[in-house]
Amino acid sequence: MEDFTLVQAITIFTLITFAGFIDSMAGGGGLITIPTYIATGVPAHLLLGTNKCVSCISKSLSIIRYVKRGKIDFKFILPPTIATFSASLIGAQLSTILESKHMVYILILIIPIIFFMNHLKKKRELMDHTPLEKMQILFRSVLIGLVIGGYDGFFGPGTGTFLIISMMFFLHFDILDASPHAAFMNYVSNIAAFITFLIKGAIMWKIVAIALPAGLLGNYLGSSQVINGNKATVTTAFNVVLVGLLFKSIYDISTM
Repeated sequence: MEDFTLVQAITIFTLITFAGFIDSMAGGGGLITIPTYIATGVPAHLLLGTNKCVSCISKSLSIIRYVKRGKIDFKFILPPTIATFSASLIGAQLSTILESKHMVYILILIIPIIFFMNHLKKKRELMDHTPLEKMQILFRSVLIGLVIGGYDGFFGPGTGTFLIISMMFFLHFDILDASPHAAFMNYVSNIAAFITFLIKGAIMWKIVAIALPAGLLGNYLGSSQVINGNKATVTTAFNVVLVGLLFKSIYDISTM
């Protein structure tokens, strides 16, 4: 791959900054980063490693800020995080046996339902914010970790977003509480993949040199929205990611 032009470097920096901004609030940053790297000419065998490198290191900034501001409850988050990590490993193994492309059809059915549920929640106040018993929280959160962790290892797109959705509907979290906890769970589940790619040398450092500062900037700006309680911005980012997932899924089916 040849050296970048100034326009290419600026484009990469701008898009990865935006991806980090969205990802730190609502997940789904890969919807922006992967096409950006492909358009830039990153070879297929370096694509995922480069993406994991930038996203994991960048997200570290958001996680550190959430922890320092007390946005993450470790008594709550550890069991579902362990469940997510374990199920992700199992899902990765299943992906070598089953065809993950069938998950695209499921996404196309699920995403409109999510929009409809959000609409009902706003119109009829179906979201219940009453506290759950400790055992209810433990059981539901571990179940969420197992299901979505398995999905992450098996297929992956939108994992952080689906974690937020699950916490909102099944644990009665507000989106500003769900976002940092979902980010932490997704972050931990991605560390193993990043380390694997790092050991294999499957990372394009020329891209990382431009994209990593951009990712850090985006994560700083996005996590600030959560920390400062800007619910409208976080909700908008959440909806943008859902729309992006829907269109990506439709596109994937059209190219099968």
